[in-house]
Amino acid sequence: MKKLIQNKKVFYAGLIYLISVLCYIGVRLLWQIFSVSSNLDSVWSDLLFTVLVQGILFCVPILLYMLFCREKLSSTMKRFFFRKISLKAVLYSILLGILTYIVVIYSATIWSMILSMFGYTHSSGASSSNVPVWIAFLIGIFSTAIFPGIGEETAHRGLLLGNLRDNGLTRAIMLSALMFGLAHLNVPQFGYAFVVGIILGTVTLTTRSIFPAIIIHATSNFTSMYCDYATDYGWVGSKTISFFYSLLETPFVGILMSTIVLILTLVGIVYLLQKLFIENKIDKLTQFKENLKKSVQGTDMENMFDFNDQKQMIALFNSATEKDIQQKLQQGKLDLAHLENEFKRSNIASIIHNEIDDYEPPNQLDNIFLYIAIFLMSLITIITFIWGVM
Repeated sequence: MKKLIQNKKVFYAGLIYLISVLCYIGVRLLWQIFSVSSNLDSVWSDLLFTVLVQGILFCVPILLYMLFCREKLSSTMKRFFFRKISLKAVLYSILLGILTYIVVIYSATIWSMILSMFGYTHSSGASSSNVPVWIAFLIGIFSTAIFPGIGEETAHRGLLLGNLRDNGLTRAIMLSALMFGLAHLNVPQFGYAFVVGIILGTVTLTTRSIFPAIIIHATSNFTSMYCDYATDYGWVGSKTISFFYSLLETPFVGILMSTIVLILTLVGIVYLLQKLFIENKIDKLTQFKENLKKSVQGTDMENMFDFNDQKQMIALFNSATEKDIQQKLQQGKLDLAHLENEFKRSNIASIIHNEIDDYEPPNQLDNIFLYIAIFLMSLITIITFIWGVM
């Protein structure tokens, strides 16, 4: 008899995400009903609202996943891709965040043009504040960049992507990106958020870590905020930013410049993705060597390996893991002579290979709560588009 629920992790991920979304929507409704923002300065209001919302998106998925799936905190964080990265990966991620902001500019512009065909115009809801500019900017770093980067990535790249990958990697990226776009609950932000979601999902699966996505997300938001402050208050780079925007708005020259900048941006993103992929493999190779060294230490096999021989280590890394390498050697399924003949490359690039996770394909019922969440958030987004309720 076929099981009703084929993949519990996918099923619970959808359920937990739906609960998180309901909590998130509830906070937004209560915020408007009680007019909380009218009683506070806009800067402090934004910070408080962000703390509440992002706190929900960070805490609820982790706590409910531990409860429903009966997982420990360590295994839950691992499932959510919370794996440390190197300093190089951090730097690559910051650069990717800046390039992602450029993608946001273009995708938002194109999306606005599409919406304008339906007679839709979006006015910014900028509000005045009595808080000094530099304090507002510092607070904005948290409310606009850091907190959203952590909370939204935990819910979408951690909970969703971390579990929906059992649907297949491409589908998981697209679904998490779709939910990320809908989570903004408004039409103008959906277009570019969906595009950014695809980038962030690809980065997360490339590195098997959520931290690059958090850094990229936060950096992109920070860059956007800084550009606004710079142009408004004449900060460093304001003339360059204004000149860049003016070029993009100039007929013919703007099209040419836009095309060149966009191509260079996409090339840069691909290049940095490759760098992150290689960095991830180097980290895994280093960890593999350390684990292998520990596993054979004090055994008869200790002298069989030269841990300074990069070629041998890469060959072993491509053929086995530290968990089963002893068994393979003992069974004669793996020997150094065979490895040396099979793997001739000594370059570190030889460790770049596709990783296919073992997974249990879910059935349609496993995704039922995810589909409900998609319907609910799509409905609210449409209502917002027509009546501007939220």
